Amino acid sequence: MLLKTLAVGLLLALAEIINGNIRVRILHRFYALKRAKTLSLLLGTAIIYAITWLTLPWVNPISYLDCLNVGFVWLTIMLSLDIVVGRYLFKYKLHKILDDFNLFRGNLLSMGMLLLFISPCLVFWLQMKVMV
Repeated sequence: MLLKTLAVGLLLALAEIINGNIRVRILHRFYALKRAKTLSLLLGTAIIYAITWLTLPWVNPISYLDCLNVGFVWLTIMLSLDIVVGRYLFKYKLHKILDDFNLFRGNLLSMGMLLLFISPCLVFWLQMKVMV
């Protein structure tokens, strides 16, 4: 299950990189920064839940604890990606990277990370409802 979780986590990371590029290259041009961030959060959430819905049966968690573990691995991958890319690719200082998580400044990355973390549990629950 761990290798499948890692594979899906990398797929999610790729999808969120694309989402970030859409936000910066397209949404920022047409909308104010705050609205672009909100739209990007909504788009990112839709992407996360679509990928989770399609891949969770393949990952095959058997309990909510398994789902929490899957969510934790995905969260770790995404946090690592954000920090490493921000620090070493974009050369941001750590305080600038951490500022992206600050809800009080209108930054919604922490909300996205929370939604990512709980996505396996929510999808597992919804898929159990559909199966019944």
